[in-house]
Amino acid sequence: MDSRGLPRRLPSVPVPLEGESFPSWLSRAAADWQITPGRAAQALGLECHPRYTGVRPLWFGTSLTRRSLQGVEAATGLDAQVIEAMQLSRYAGTVLDFTGREEAGRQEENYFRLRNREWALFSSSRACPKCLATTPVWPLWWRLGMAAVCPEHRVLLVDTCPQCSARLGFGYTGHPRGLTTRDLILDLDLCNNRRPASRRRKAGLCSQKLAALPTVPVPAELADLQQRFLDIVGGGPAQVAGSPVTPAEFFAAMRFTASVVRLVATSDEINSCAALPVAAAQAFTTNQQERLLARGGRLSQFQAIPPSAAHAAAVLALSAPALFAPDRTTCQSVMTAWMDRTVALRRTPGKSDPLRPIPRPACLEPLVRAAVLPASRVAGVLANRPPTPILFTADHLPHLADADDYTELIARHLPGTAEMSGRRLAALALARLAGATSWQRAATALAMDSVKAFRATNTLVQRISDAGAFWRDIERLGARAIERGLIDYAARRRALAELTMVPHAVLFEVCHPLGRDVTEQRRRHAAAWTWQHFTGGDVRDAPAYAPDLWTAVSRSSVREGGRRFSTWLPEPVSHQLTAYGQTLLDSPTQGKTGA
Repeated sequence: MDSRGLPRRLPSVPVPLEGESFPSWLSRAAADWQITPGRAAQALGLECHPRYTGVRPLWFGTSLTRRSLQGVEAATGLDAQVIEAMQLSRYAGTVLDFTGREEAGRQEENYFRLRNREWALFSSSRACPKCLATTPVWPLWWRLGMAAVCPEHRVLLVDTCPQCSARLGFGYTGHPRGLTTRDLILDLDLCNNRRPASRRRKAGLCSQKLAALPTVPVPAELADLQQRFLDIVGGGPAQVAGSPVTPAEFFAAMRFTASVVRLVATSDEINSCAALPVAAAQAFTTNQQERLLARGGRLSQFQAIPPSAAHAAAVLALSAPALFAPDRTTCQSVMTAWMDRTVALRRTPGKSDPLRPIPRPACLEPLVRAAVLPASRVAGVLANRPPTPILFTADHLPHLADADDYTELIARHLPGTAEMSGRRLAALALARLAGATSWQRAATALAMDSVKAFRATNTLVQRISDAGAFWRDIERLGARAIERGLIDYAARRRALAELTMVPHAVLFEVCHPLGRDVTEQRRRHAAAWTWQHFTGGDVRDAPAYAPDLWTAVSRSSVREGGRRFSTWLPEPVSHQLTAYGQTLLDSPTQGKTGA
């Protein structure tokens, strides 16, 4: 080290080749100096993780810290631009987003956040064996998530070593960014992944010859697609739907279209794609099946980085019709077909919009918006129907449609829907039939909790396949309410709005002969039952179950207590509560908490 704490100038330094990655150059330098990669990192003055005894350079191959950059400059005499061009940060602002990288004091946290978000290989690399047979140089672009094919040799890139079963360039078991300082000089023709020790052999480096790795040939069309991708990565002109875009906009569109095809691509599309080799089609299909079986985790996230070169090749080929469409019309037709399938998925019971977490790039937003069926698909049918005389208003509607009527008329339109949610949507639909011009205004007209109304309308309307039949059955639902006699439920809700506890004397009269004590909890459950009986609402919305009245117990305990009360409720008690509730309706000022 010199007086500034920087490493001394090394006598000889390999010249980085154009497009070479930093780990590749470090390995070549270590082999040239006849030292281990860890010793080479120390000689270059790379800043390492302070909490590990081994050599673990911070952000190795991803981005150099200021101290590391100063050290490499001092030790090699290379220009900073040459050194930084070997890091993945070279692609910041185009194919990768390094936002938050500069936050001080959070090195590891920022690294893992970036690694989990961006489509790049931060601790390994893909490789072309035919390229490595010529020269031991690993290009930086092999570490991108969409690196799939060698355009020169027209073969799929290789992900893993068949001998050690680790990803190529992974490094050392358990420490993918760790560099050994022991006497294990690299042979650049070999895999060099660190193998763990076993009873049969000592720890060592994998001896698999890189040039002997098996390869899979690909059609020229796929190799050309990869080259078009690389041209844009290198700063070439980019277009989406025939319009010029920046590289960052192009790669945002690429991630969106890649996510869509991973979600909706059919077996017919996969099998008929001429650019896809069999290995890529199989990798894509296998990933689809694994994602459907997975319950959470990165496998279930179709927006995650393609897990292999074969899968990336399939994604590239399948998304090409939209991503590289020559004009807006062609792109629009492809997007419409895809969006139709996402809408069908959205109507699957228990599913919401699967594309909601995926940002829509500005260059594709108008096309996607035009391709997606409008949210008013169901309500639009109502607006276009001939006007019919409506003999009821929102005041005549409970928050939940009658259970038997719902089962008979409406449930078939909402497959896989919980009865309570379906009955709430039916009540909102009746309010729209009565004149509300939107679902939000229907909730306001019913004085319904806006959050619950939004949950019901935002998801459940997507499951309605025949909107016309749905509204015809809603009309039948309203006709039945008229036949039974209209009730002013709004007035009932107002009259019972403060019913939080039934008076002790009211319950004692019928509970004492049954040998039941009149507890405070029982009085509250009785108030909730009375409110539900007269308002036709969800008992969980009863004033007696307001959160601030049950601070000592959990909401689940309150609901369970209410369920047991309703199950136990004998006929004398229900008659007494019905009579008491009627007195409150006749004299609304008495609807306060009983003493």
